[in-house]
Amino acid sequence: MPTPPPAPYVPAKKIEVGKIFNGMQFRVTLETTHGATATIERNDPASFTADLTVKVKVPRPHRSLADLAKLNERLPALIPGLAPMLETARISPVFDELYRLKCANLQRNLRHLDAMLSRHNFFDCETILELQHPETKRRALLIQSDMDTDTDGSDPDRVPEIDGASATFQPMTSYRWEKKTATVNSFLPPREARLKQYDIEYAAPAIAPERKQELKGIRERLRAEIADLKRFGFLVASVDPYIVLPGFMFTKSKGGAFTPAIGDYCVVIHGGTLYPALIGDAGPSLKIGEASLRLAKQIFPKASGELRAENDLKVTYLVFPHSGDRPWETPDLAKWRARCEKLLEEIGGNGGDLFTWEEKLSVE
Repeated sequence: MPTPPPAPYVPAKKIEVGKIFNGMQFRVTLETTHGATATIERNDPASFTADLTVKVKVPRPHRSLADLAKLNERLPALIPGLAPMLETARISPVFDELYRLKCANLQRNLRHLDAMLSRHNFFDCETILELQHPETKRRALLIQSDMDTDTDGSDPDRVPEIDGASATFQPMTSYRWEKKTATVNSFLPPREARLKQYDIEYAAPAIAPERKQELKGIRERLRAEIADLKRFGFLVASVDPYIVLPGFMFTKSKGGAFTPAIGDYCVVIHGGTLYPALIGDAGPSLKIGEASLRLAKQIFPKASGELRAENDLKVTYLVFPHSGDRPWETPDLAKWRARCEKLLEEIGGNGGDLFTWEEKLSVE
């Protein structure tokens, strides 16, 4: 009787743990079973597959002074009115909306892991609280987060030379004002040259319909940017202390009476120092905790467009809704400080160092 062939080799199940570039940990289990011939199995898509389940814990916000003090033990003393305001504080619905958007991003990118939100940026918000002083009725929005660095903005009237080398740099900010001089913005000529090239390509008789439709949107965007650069001055990240909030937060249906606006004043708290600032720009809706290069460098001198000022959730952004001035004007840092000092008084004062910014008309 012939000797039977040996059974195919099937290794024991083994679990491996690894981590991909965005910080997501993964567990891989290799499972092998007996199949048909190689000719049959190589033509069956189901014979060589991977099943992936993404598991994410959505964080829970809080309104606990004790938990906030774990991130900055000086916070209760810096904002003496915080404890009584927390007694009636409400978790902002903006927190839920922020994490709804983050989870939607993960869902959209399940087939593209490299495009998924990073672990760091998913867990970038400790809590968002709606505060109101019991006597003055002054409202404030407390955001506890980290601090990314924004490098945007240009203003040829004040700062003729701007370093726009950062990969995410844009010469415009949402906060803007009418230019005072005829000085040409250095980011204007390159855009005008690109628009001219696109106009020529758009007019070519042999252009494909898909490319023509794409160019239509590009040309419209460039025309709008060119018009803005000719007309307005903007905040300059390396010169002006401002913060950036996710764009969806400016929708009243999300925040109600606590909805912030571009130009509203805010106080940024890190360690034992309070920094006067204002909301200068609207940013991506998937992350929170971003400040201008000037403010970021004050907290961490090596901060840059590629390097955060604070990795941990140790930064408190105290935003005062409906506090901004109209019309928007060229930054006056002494005025900003005085306004922030007054707003702090309206929520019980401050027990720390309210920073004094020096006017700065050049970049480092």
